[in-house]
Amino acid sequence: MLFSLQLVPTSAIIHSATRVAGPPLTLALTRALSKPPHRLASQAPKPIHTSTPHLQPRLTVAPTSHHPPKIPSYRRFQTTNTISPFFSSNQPPLGDLPSSTASWRPPPPSSLDERPVLIIGAGSIGRRAALIWASNSRPVTIYDVSDDALQSATEYLADNLGDYCAARNTHPGHVCTTSNIRVATTTGRHEGAPPPPCPAEETEIESGSKGPWLAIECLPENLNLKVDVLSLMEGHLPLDCILCSNSSSLMTSEMIRHGDTELQYPERLLNTHYFIPPRNRMVEVMSSSKTNPKIFPFLTEQMRRVGLKPMVVPPGVQSPGFIFNRIWAACKRETLEVLSEGVARPEDVDVLFRDFFHAEKGPCERMDEVGLDVVYKVEKHELERKKGQLGSEEALKWLKRNYLDKGMKGKKTGRGLYTREEREELKEKHRLEKWKEVEETQGA
Repeated sequence: MLFSLQLVPTSAIIHSATRVAGPPLTLALTRALSKPPHRLASQAPKPIHTSTPHLQPRLTVAPTSHHPPKIPSYRRFQTTNTISPFFSSNQPPLGDLPSSTASWRPPPPSSLDERPVLIIGAGSIGRRAALIWASNSRPVTIYDVSDDALQSATEYLADNLGDYCAARNTHPGHVCTTSNIRVATTTGRHEGAPPPPCPAEETEIESGSKGPWLAIECLPENLNLKVDVLSLMEGHLPLDCILCSNSSSLMTSEMIRHGDTELQYPERLLNTHYFIPPRNRMVEVMSSSKTNPKIFPFLTEQMRRVGLKPMVVPPGVQSPGFIFNRIWAACKRETLEVLSEGVARPEDVDVLFRDFFHAEKGPCERMDEVGLDVVYKVEKHELERKKGQLGSEEALKWLKRNYLDKGMKGKKTGRGLYTREEREELKEKHRLEKWKEVEETQGA
């Protein structure tokens, strides 16, 4: 049973559905680190943190003798040929699912107090988005295949949700964490009942169902991973559930069809790009080019009710990197150019930036915090997208040769554009200037 955060001790604030919903799904790795962790042969595979960019976890479903009844006008969602990070490709389909002919209709406003917002991925952005959506007495479910990620999200919410609600004079909603996809895509599971044998039996597919009304994908910037997860999730969620990607550089128009995977409900898909909530409450909202136009006024109104500030890219406009990230990308590119040409040192660039913009941090410090490897990957993607027009190829070669090839990726490895000692000095400087320390994100 979940209770209000104001009524229960910290340890009971966040309820883990995996402890009450029966055995969790079996986890298996599809990719391993160059040095896989040692474990005994008798041990089960460990779940993998979905916020780690180089790993693609995979869940498998144990065979079952249960088969859902045939439903007229339904067609079976084909998972047998889909490479999914959650289900192995040789598993049977999970049930009969509705066709894409039904158009999206707004869920009844009265149902939003009971139907959760589903956050897919318990990493830095996922847990923060969950905090905001749970701040107006709204129920929230956080889904991740990593127990470590869910535990970290639980601790973050326990430490911050009450204070955030107190500052806004609101009440926290129920928060559920789970690594079971069937629990994540239904509501009535929060009370401790076992999960349904298949999604078709439990989740009503029309408006007013108890499944989530909004699902937000907060996974690493990996197009294959995002498309596989969205394709999997849309078949388990109610037809009126809005599907959002938090991608900072990939457009949802790229996710409608990728490789052999094609989304069945592109009219429910759009980008909602969060920054570092709750400190930054701006959210960039952009169509997938096929998004039902009725979604925008409905979703932006719900965002404002929980304290978010949506900024909608005009209908019909597709912008790689959206608004802020395009401006930030230009800043990164020129910074790397200046450094590679020997025009200035990282600390020179940051001092000038902080002084002129009265900013907390400069571009070099921020790139170190999000990871130089992530910066390289994002900029390389943009370079390929623009077919060399950006003129930053030499700067990227310099970054790879002088830092990445030497294992210097920034804060995560201790050394990057700054040394560990220089970064500690900057941290103390920020503290004396009364800047609040904020966990940076992977959205480079």
